[in-house]
Amino acid sequence: MTPSLTEKSRELAASVMKDGISQAALEVLKQHGYEGLTMDRVAEVAGVAKGSIYHYFRNKQELVTHVFEQIIEPAIQAGEEIVQKASPALQKLEAMVRMWLEYFSQHRSLFDFLFRDPAVRELCFTSQRAKHGLAIERFRAIVQQGIEEGVFRSLEPVVVAEMIIGALQFVIERQLETGESRPIDETVQRLLDVFVHGIGRSEAQAATG
Repeated sequence: MTPSLTEKSRELAASVMKDGISQAALEVLKQHGYEGLTMDRVAEVAGVAKGSIYHYFRNKQELVTHVFEQIIEPAIQAGEEIVQKASPALQKLEAMVRMWLEYFSQHRSLFDFLFRDPAVRELCFTSQRAKHGLAIERFRAIVQQGIEEGVFRSLEPVVVAEMIIGALQFVIERQLETGESRPIDETVQRLLDVFVHGIGRSEAQAATG
């Protein structure tokens, strides 16, 4: 059954309300941290009644998870666009790796903040893990396309996708832990070199030392 105009209006209003509440929650998090995040403070910043917040979020854990998901939603959409393009697999793989690293770089200060608080960090990781299936499927599709094009070896696409994602996530999380900022172009090329060519030396390279 097609949703009625009234139902669509309600859905839109609910979406706008949730976005406003999550933005208010982010402001409270920045000022007071996770321990200082209360529904009273969020309601005050959002300009709504405290009861209205509970209509959309059962607790502050659910609210923080929604905040994180809002932050990464543009990256999720960008990934879908890359996969759907009529481009060679190698180009898609490079575009996907670059997108992940550039998105992290553009929002570095926000990710630094979110991951600095252990409680928020765990909530974000939990939300991130819930989306692993989507990320794996996108990289799997690219790997499968590369196999069919004859540019990738005939390996298990899902396993390869998991390895690529694992490497990307570690590179990003390592930068958060150490405070290091690695050049994006250099990191993209190094990762692609390992993904596509491996770490073994060719016979020609071995012969020349």
